[in-house]
Amino acid sequence: MNLTRFEQFWLAEHQRLRDITDPQLQQAQYKFSEVSAATPQAQLLQRAVRLSERQGVLTQLRHWQQLRRLLSVIFAVLALLAGIGTSQAVLSQPQPISLLFAVSLLLLPNLLLFVFWVVFALRRPRPTGVTGVAYTILTLLQRKRGEGALEQSWLNHVQQQRLLQPLMALTTHGFWLLLSSAAWLTLIIYLSFNDYSFQWATTILATDQVQSIAQLINSVPNLLFAATLPPVTDSAATLTDANAAGRWLTLCVLTYGVLPRALAAFGALLLLVWRSQQMQLPVQLEGHAAVVQAIAHAQQRGTTVDADSGDGSVRPRFQYATHGSGHYTVSMDYEADPHATVSDDYLGVVASYADKQALVTRFTAAPSAQLQVRIAAQLTPDRSSLRYLAQLAATTQQLTVVLVRGQQATYLTQWQKQLDQYGVDYVVA
Repeated sequence: MNLTRFEQFWLAEHQRLRDITDPQLQQAQYKFSEVSAATPQAQLLQRAVRLSERQGVLTQLRHWQQLRRLLSVIFAVLALLAGIGTSQAVLSQPQPISLLFAVSLLLLPNLLLFVFWVVFALRRPRPTGVTGVAYTILTLLQRKRGEGALEQSWLNHVQQQRLLQPLMALTTHGFWLLLSSAAWLTLIIYLSFNDYSFQWATTILATDQVQSIAQLINSVPNLLFAATLPPVTDSAATLTDANAAGRWLTLCVLTYGVLPRALAAFGALLLLVWRSQQMQLPVQLEGHAAVVQAIAHAQQRGTTVDADSGDGSVRPRFQYATHGSGHYTVSMDYEADPHATVSDDYLGVVASYADKQALVTRFTAAPSAQLQVRIAAQLTPDRSSLRYLAQLAATTQQLTVVLVRGQQATYLTQWQKQLDQYGVDYVVA
């Protein structure tokens, strides 16, 4: 199965959630040493695709995409039928047909929902409108088949990559573009081959009020297409006036119904394509960070330059600086509790080898009085991590390790035993 870039990133997020809930099972089904890609992102994508093949997730993904295409066709047919029905409802009115009624029925729902979308839908963190209905149906159908694990990873993925808003916009405006286009074309066909008469019919509005409303409606069509406003009269229009009224009505539908939705859909498509091309995996998130570290260790063990190679009996030596100033906090590899309250001297996350060595160089030049190192208890307490802590200990008067439980504290006990063995102060958060 050829996977798109979107699908590969989706599977990577799906695998991240599995790694959080059951990391040992995932590791048993695909060894870290089997990963051959070079960069962390490529490693995560390769592992996610391979595990998806072995666990049958690709079959679920194929079912999801088939259902999505089927729903797209169904929604498109519904939009076309609704557009055709709207124009037929207008033209089936007793003649002479009220132009105010025709404009209201053909344009007002579309414009009101467009404004509603601009005001409310852009700020929603979850699918709404047409996208929300389709997402709910897909979720229900997947769960009915016993394959209800993909919808949460899909939602996480589009939220992380900022794809949700352009995706919702493209779906919503695409639906209304089909509806408006169907109404517009139906109107043109019926007016081309049938004889209709129109008038500015009203019961409670005065002629000058109708004139003002008509001029307001005509302002944009006149600007774009030099549309001529039919004369505002109290009686049925003549044949010439009917011809002008019909042309004016079709231009109004094109101006207020088709063009805004077409421009919005095209803009959403461009934004969606651009953001899809800019996608990057958040490798520091819980689940991803532990896997990247484990893959790095597995690859290092297969080379002569092995961070954990050599005599395992050689113990790191924790010696502390004799002087220092300042209190600092840093997270090693990734921050397991993104909502934690940290001090103003928080230095962020050090994940790459270059970042870690840069931190050691900084504190070697200017030792600190106290350094707190936050470590996710999901990470393994391997020798390379302990040696790095020993490097940091030499640059500070007091080293304190904060073991962060996060959503999964798989190796908390092992960390406590190792830190006790080396006499390193620690707290559990």
